Amino acid sequence: MGKPQFYPKVFDIDISVCMSCQICVEVCPFEAIKMDKEFELSKRERFNHLLQRKEELSKPNEYYHGICPTEAADVDAKLGAAAEAAAKKKAVAAAPAAPVLAKPTGPTGSTSAPASS
Repeated sequence: MGKPQFYPKVFDIDISVCMSCQICVEVCPFEAIKMDKEFELSKRERFNHLLQRKEELSKPNEYYHGICPTEAADVDAKLGAAAEAAAKKKAVAAAPAAPVLAKPTGPTGSTSAPASS
């Protein structure tokens, strides 16, 4: 099974304090944060309208192919390699173990033959 995974109850980013410095991108250990080229995020209302929710922040990798194709291609390659490794692991786990047939052996390790009279 592995270690339990913990997820935040609420995930949002307050864009009123973001300076677009990209430090969060550099220090993220999972490479999960990517900067966008969309800078016009101003809103007339304050408070809840300046919070970017997870649904608004999540974008498919095809979007990043348009703004940064080399990084998006690297992500595609990593995802493809991870999917292949998971498929191999699943195939190995699903394959039944082949039964090992043992032959009876004599005291010297050779197959014993019936004695003739």
